[in-house]
Amino acid sequence: MTRPAASIIIPVYNRPEELSHVLGQLAVQSRLDFEVVVVDDGSSPPMTPPAAPLPYNLRVVRNKQRGGIGKARNTGIASAGAELLVFVDSDGDIADTRWFEKHLALYPQAVEMARQAGKTGCVLHSEVVGISRNYWGRTDTYSNWFGSAMTRPCMVTDRHVPTHNTSVYREVFDHTGPFDESLEVCEDVEWSFRCLDSGIGLIFIPGAPVGHFDRNGFSGMWNHYYRFGRYALKARSKVKRTPYAWLFPRGPLSGVVLFFPVPMLMTGYVIWQWLRRDFKVLLYLPGLYLANLASYIGICRSLLDKKDL
Repeated sequence: MTRPAASIIIPVYNRPEELSHVLGQLAVQSRLDFEVVVVDDGSSPPMTPPAAPLPYNLRVVRNKQRGGIGKARNTGIASAGAELLVFVDSDGDIADTRWFEKHLALYPQAVEMARQAGKTGCVLHSEVVGISRNYWGRTDTYSNWFGSAMTRPCMVTDRHVPTHNTSVYREVFDHTGPFDESLEVCEDVEWSFRCLDSGIGLIFIPGAPVGHFDRNGFSGMWNHYYRFGRYALKARSKVKRTPYAWLFPRGPLSGVVLFFPVPMLMTGYVIWQWLRRDFKVLLYLPGLYLANLASYIGICRSLLDKKDL
């Protein structure tokens, strides 16, 4: 059997309709020389392969107990048959039938950028376009995907790259180690910082966009960023050097002192990233501030609850 050019790894938990949507979109790609590894992270009922035949090799691997996104991705890596691993979210949207072809075409440029920068390997991330229906959905889009606001290829050195529309060769994990399974969220943050610490280049190159169905309600948006904040300090504590460490409080007193300036600075940073291509982001300033406030409150809560650190 011919070895696939890449293994597309899709972790999923209780999202049968979204998963079916993505698998159907992959079936009409211009290049089909890939395999898809779906990792069912303890869904109830278990995920099952589609009844209709697919034009690519599909494997469904199941974790009997829900272990979190980090464990699901590690299971996918261990089960993948290709050296090139492409991570896609189950709530993604791959509308472009040439997405896989375009993504692979970006890789030589990413490898060359990493080589010129003296890196030992690279992680490639391309655009993510948020799909949302209302104000809070657009707020989530602007806040979550501000890294996709860039219009030119660049080395990412001041933040993580999300593991949606992201690819990496298996050998990179020999340098960094696997995703941290103790983190319910922020596992891609912690792993990205380990990449930076290990001499692996994080590279953004536009040209192979995918979509993502974002949260369309205030409560969903607030809970997401609050939970993100709860794990942010724990993720950062596992790596020696992390960007913007001074923005993160180290105790209750600094948490109080930074309570107002940090959410404002974080909001300003997101808006600055988007302004170069989308002035409408200014309309979402109140929502973005609330998202960053939720994250900071989560950070402060983790300071009070020492078991989170």
